[in-house]
Amino acid sequence: MVEKWLGNPLFRRVLGLFTKRRDGERRFEKVLKRYAGEEVDLGLRDRLSYLLVERILDSVVSNAGLEPEEAEENLKQGYWRKGLASVLEGIAWRGPQKPFTSYCPFLVVWNFTNACNLNCKHCYQNADRPTPDELTTEEALRAVDEMADAGLAYIAMSGGEPLIRSDFFDVVERIREREMGFSLATNGTMLTEGRIEKLEENDCLYVQISVDGRPETHNDLRGADSFEKTMEGVRNAVDSDLTVGLAMTVTEENLSDVDWVIDRTEDVGADMFMHYNFIPTGRGKEMAKLDLNPHEREELLKKLAKESENREIDLLSTAPQYGRVCAEGGLETTSLTHFDTVGQEEGMSEKINFLAEFVGGCGTGRLYWALQPNGDLTPCVFLPEKLGNIRKDDFLEVWKNHPFLKKIRKRKNFEDNCGSCDHRNICGGCRARAYGYFAGVQHPDPGCLKNQEDWQEIGKK
Repeated sequence: MVEKWLGNPLFRRVLGLFTKRRDGERRFEKVLKRYAGEEVDLGLRDRLSYLLVERILDSVVSNAGLEPEEAEENLKQGYWRKGLASVLEGIAWRGPQKPFTSYCPFLVVWNFTNACNLNCKHCYQNADRPTPDELTTEEALRAVDEMADAGLAYIAMSGGEPLIRSDFFDVVERIREREMGFSLATNGTMLTEGRIEKLEENDCLYVQISVDGRPETHNDLRGADSFEKTMEGVRNAVDSDLTVGLAMTVTEENLSDVDWVIDRTEDVGADMFMHYNFIPTGRGKEMAKLDLNPHEREELLKKLAKESENREIDLLSTAPQYGRVCAEGGLETTSLTHFDTVGQEEGMSEKINFLAEFVGGCGTGRLYWALQPNGDLTPCVFLPEKLGNIRKDDFLEVWKNHPFLKKIRKRKNFEDNCGSCDHRNICGGCRARAYGYFAGVQHPDPGCLKNQEDWQEIGKK
């Protein structure tokens, strides 16, 4: 019912009347503050907008089985308001399409520097030393402001090793001041107690630390003696109030270590395990022959989905096929994206499946994109196609109108099974893998069990 009236052309036209910004401020963010109980001065059009948003939210909250107080509490956080405002603007822009494309990306993964103190064999960034054209501190702060003004909700700081830059905390402090959420992806070797305290002070929402197997496996992939330094960082993080996850890029070289890393994730007191799909980009091109075949990937995803029902930690995957595996397996867990899984409580299955189709698996070019150390904007950290540069190009203009992103958003035009699969809306295949193996963003993801012929074609090369 909600989907029907959200897609009504007249409703979208009315909604569009309230998407225009006044003095650079998003009207929807302003009225969402009022919805959350904050005192906000509203003009006439703001009050009309509030009545509309109130009706939408009350209906969505009721249909989702949520408590109104929970919704109000979430909306006290700036990144929640920014994200929801992007949904409302996206509905006015393109309608409640499946899968959905937001008016402004929810997330930017920011490769903050190319510098790194390790030398991982599978590094997508080919990180080692900083590049000479990286954003200066002043430019980085200006980039934060531009992204906040556009309506961005969340920045995931990555690299390289982001903690290497001496201005890291200057930048995340600006992110906090501009009411965006942020997280950190790190190799863990620089996570001292002092840095952990600073992350907490700046409201870091999540710290992800890479652990690629048992000590000998991890050291072989990432550098001698790196395992113990990483685990010291893990222990420092879990001893804090931060939400902590361990991430593992799985290949033939460490597939047998997956259970061990999941067990360690629980043992140390972390909150989640994240399986990272191998992508043949950066230094990863040199070890593409160690990529999992479709059968191995399928069995791994089934294992994660099944075990997630019995583990104390969340088991997630960046492989978009995880959504299909959950759906086909009739499991109590459904994967929305690689950021989240949800349990299918009685009576909620239909609503959650709709949400999974709405969120839509691979979010590249629909819900998020990437910012490179030199300011280049790319569809994904794993997909090195330059779309523009934040130093000179308008952030929202590139996001909304770049032809390459429009190709990503048209899943029905994807080749082979990725374009015809019944689960296209909740998966879509990994666009970075398609690009890495076939040099085309609408090509198939050869890692899926339903694209075995494409995998065999790779083997012939």
